[in-house]
Amino acid sequence: MISIIICSRNKGMLAQITSNVEETIGVQHEIISVNNSTGKYGICAAYNLGASQSKYEILCFMHEDIKFHTLGWGQVVADKLADARAGVLGVAGGTYQPAAPTSWVGAGLANIRMNVLHSTNTTPAQLAYHNAHSETVAEAATVDGLWMCCRKDVWQEFPFDEINFPHFHFYDIDFCTRIFPKYKILITYEILIEHFSAGTFERDWLINAIKYYKLRRAYLPFGAIALTASEAKAIELNVFQQAAMKTIGYDLGLQEFVFACAKLCQ
Repeated sequence: MISIIICSRNKGMLAQITSNVEETIGVQHEIISVNNSTGKYGICAAYNLGASQSKYEILCFMHEDIKFHTLGWGQVVADKLADARAGVLGVAGGTYQPAAPTSWVGAGLANIRMNVLHSTNTTPAQLAYHNAHSETVAEAATVDGLWMCCRKDVWQEFPFDEINFPHFHFYDIDFCTRIFPKYKILITYEILIEHFSAGTFERDWLINAIKYYKLRRAYLPFGAIALTASEAKAIELNVFQQAAMKTIGYDLGLQEFVFACAKLCQ
């Protein structure tokens, strides 16, 4: 039923998530781990390789530093993706992707849809729960790549862009961006996942953010919600200012940044 694809860099973590999946998924499945301990692959290439080897019609791309707390989550995935209009299913995402460089959280708390436990080696688990309308499933624009599922036919139509994103940032946002015009991007609140990472938004992330915004500006902005002109303008201005400050702080070329933000001036 479900092919689980993991880009693995740590044997111990892979063993832990494999055991956790076996105990919780509750449906027929396979785990395809792409060995990336030497850094041979970018995550797009690893995911495309794993998906090409899959035997089931539902694909689940996930990080290895997660843990499932929900029993029978595989059936939830199957039920949600049985809808032909569904494209991607995640547990965290944003409802609006602005026209200035930012992550899926950039549009602010009001536009986040999320049900994830976050913990690190030095901090206890804390639940990040954002459910503005008390839904079991919410529509979004993009999802966080810690865990995201789709049908194989959707991936075949929109494979991960390993040419333009050969590293480890923006693969998830880019994947959803290309899928969004044709299918729904969904966030489920019926599956609880713990993520043993806080994420990073440093220089490499910003380089890929600018690349994404140059490549996909024809799609931007887009969202699953209706914003007023003043709401959208406020979001765009805030995001633009934050991205500009990051660009200056990391001593990146302002010309590239301005080009990436050109959609704002149209």
